[in-house]
Amino acid sequence: MALLICKDVHKTYKVGDVEVPALRGVDLTMERGSFTMITGASGSGKSTLMHCIAGIDKPDLGEILIDGTDIHSLSEKESAVFRRRNIGLVYQSFHLLPTLSAEQNILLPLSLDGKECDKDYFDALINTLGIREQLTHFPAQMSGGEQQRCAIARALIAKPLLCLADEPTGNLDRRNTDEIMKLLRKMQSEFGQTIVMVTHDMRLTEEGERVVTFEDGSIIGDTKGSAV
Repeated sequence: MALLICKDVHKTYKVGDVEVPALRGVDLTMERGSFTMITGASGSGKSTLMHCIAGIDKPDLGEILIDGTDIHSLSEKESAVFRRRNIGLVYQSFHLLPTLSAEQNILLPLSLDGKECDKDYFDALINTLGIREQLTHFPAQMSGGEQQRCAIARALIAKPLLCLADEPTGNLDRRNTDEIMKLLRKMQSEFGQTIVMVTHDMRLTEEGERVVTFEDGSIIGDTKGSAV
């Protein structure tokens, strides 16, 4: 059963008096538990699509359904709650709050939602990501790789339906990049997580089961990845 369905999604931005099409009728379906890589040159529309899927930006035309919910039919408040409970976001910049410890950063989505932490799941997540020793550390006390592991834990702590990773290895060296990719694959295999990842690094597309390529706001390629 499809978890994510994008139907004829269009998005155009205005730059002064000039209209710049970012998405031109994108149709895309992703299954539960899948790992999809989205690639393409800078400005091809891949990050715009991710923002629309996350509910951060709104398409001009088309529908985006997550688990049957048209996310852009929700009110602003409903959209924020839906996103917090169902979508985990991982960015190139880690976006950890500097005044909170790693553990506090990880648990922040649950705190905002007034929910208790599933301790068994928390322990499994922390152990899988290998960051138990960093839980009391503040972001400034951690390496980039450790901060990104914490950001992944934060994205997954609420057991979201979908994890969206937008260039999550962009600020990391090759060793840490390879480690983060292994961890994302492990999140998929061990926790059944559905992952959509944007990257411009063609080497990393080998980690996906499916590779969707964008150009000028349109999908020009949709192939099986090496991880199938």
